[in-house]
Amino acid sequence: MRIVIAALAATLTLCGVAAAQEFTLKPGDVISVTVLEDENLSRQALVQPDGLISLPLAGTIQAEGRTPEQVQQAILARLASDFITPPTVTVALQSLGEQSRLEQSGALVDEEGLEGELETPLLAGQVFVIGSVGRPGAVLIEPGRQLTVLQALALAGGPGVFAASKRIQVRRRTDTGEEVFLFNYDDVEEGDRSIEPLVLVDGDVIVVPERGLFE
Repeated sequence: MRIVIAALAATLTLCGVAAAQEFTLKPGDVISVTVLEDENLSRQALVQPDGLISLPLAGTIQAEGRTPEQVQQAILARLASDFITPPTVTVALQSLGEQSRLEQSGALVDEEGLEGELETPLLAGQVFVIGSVGRPGAVLIEPGRQLTVLQALALAGGPGVFAASKRIQVRRRTDTGEEVFLFNYDDVEEGDRSIEPLVLVDGDVIVVPERGLFE
C-alpha cells in the first residue's frame, strides 16, 4: 500500500512540475510528426545541435525553445500552401534527450524543495543519429571512452531496411564551417579491415539517408 501511495505522489508531483513550467524542446529530443492527409510526410524528427528539425516540404524549422504545440503550428503554416485545405498536423514528444532529462530531474528536485545539488552522471559529450535507423536520437559518449561511427549506429538500432548504408554521412561543425565524412557501412559489415575506425566527437551528427528508387 505504501508503494502505491508513493508512486501516486510521484506522479502528482510530475504533473505539478509540468503545469508549473511548460516544456520546451531541446537538442537531442525526438518528436513524432503526423500529417493525416499524407503519410509520406509523417516521421520522427530529431532536434539537432543547432536547434533545428528538417522535414519534407516543410523544410528546416526552429524547434529548440518551442513547445511541441508551437512547432506543430509552424509546420502547419509551412505546409498550408501545398494543400487545398489546411492539413491535419500533430506533433508529439517521442523521447527526451539528455539535456531535457537532466532539466526535468532538476525541476522535480526544486518542486520537492530538496537541498543540495542534483547528482548527474559525468558525460564526455553526445552525438546525434538521424535518418533511417532503428532509434534516432542522441547517443552519449562516456568519459574516458571513445565512440566510433559503427558503435553509435549499433546503439541507435542499426541502419533501417531502406537505409542507403553505403553513403552514411558524419557531419562535424568546426571553427571554419562544417566537415562531412562518408562512411560505408556495407564495407565494414563485409569485413573490410582496411577501413580506419572514425572516432566521433561531441556534437557530431550521423545522417543515414534512405535509398533511392534504383539504389
